[in-house]
Order: sequence, then C-alpha cells, then structure tokens
Amino acid sequence: MRKILLLTVAMMVFTFGKAQMSQFQALYIYNFAKNIGWPSADADRELVITVIGDNALAGELTKLSATRKVGTRKVVVKEVAAASNVEKSDIIFLGESKNGQLPTLVSSQAKNTVLIVTGKKGQCAGGAGISFLSEGGKLGFEISNNNIKKRGLTVSQKLVILGKEVN
Repeated sequence: MRKILLLTVAMMVFTFGKAQMSQFQALYIYNFAKNIGWPSADADRELVITVIGDNALAGELTKLSATRKVGTRKVVVKEVAAASNVEKSDIIFLGESKNGQLPTLVSSQAKNTVLIVTGKKGQCAGGAGISFLSEGGKLGFEISNNNIKKRGLTVSQKLVILGKEVN
C-alpha cells in the first residue's frame, strides 16, 4: 500500500511538473512570436502555430490563443502527428519525442518563412531557430539568429540577449 501511495504521489508531481513546463513554454512561444519580424504581407492573416508531438503544449497554446493575439493577429494552434503533415505555419514546435524528425522538418520548410522551435537543447545545430533548454531547473532557450535569418525572418536583439546565442 505504501509503495502504491509513493508511486501515485511521484506521478502527480511529475504530471504537475510537465503541465507547468508546458505553461511556461507556451508563454515563451507567445513572446517569441512578439519579438520576431514577420513579413509585412502576413500582417492581415492569422498567425499559425503548429505543434508536433506535445499535446500538453498544444493545449496550453490553445488556451492562450482564446484571449491573446500577437499584435493584431489572431493565433490559431494546430496539432499534427509528424513533420511531413505540416501545412503553412508561422511557428512550428517540434516536441522532444519527435526530435528525430528535425531533418525532415528543416528540409520540408526550406523555402518557407517559419520559426522552428524545438523542445530539446542543441537542436539549433540541426536547423532550428530556437531550442528550449533546462539549466539548474530553470527554463531557458538557445537561439540561432543565423537560422532565423535564413528563413526570411528577423529577431529583436532583446530576444537574442534573453537567450543563449548559438550559431
């Protein structure tokens, strides 16, 4: 009985931690969107965020999109199972469990103005613009200004300073 109780408490702590991490990541992604220079031609259309492999994050982004915009742009959140299923998006988040799909995602989006964000440290080396990382129990991010520029986007210096710049 004691083992079951300990296991249940441990699972609740893990679940709460994951849910809280998803909330923080969703807020970060909204702030990323606000600090990216999007093409002026996109100013009148919805900002589309596609999430691959992270249902909790997609749920948190959907909650935020009900009450928040990025500038004047309404935010639409989509979920897909694989990188090969991504349609036109402004931001694509690749969950840690789908990390092996980064090369496919980068090559399939080569001609698109899209911000690729990953849930695993070190993925800017593989073509992501931003990769989340956890250092000392704190959420942070790596950012590759070069990868973001290659996609036809600009990034505010404020965002670059807040992250760990890698190239």
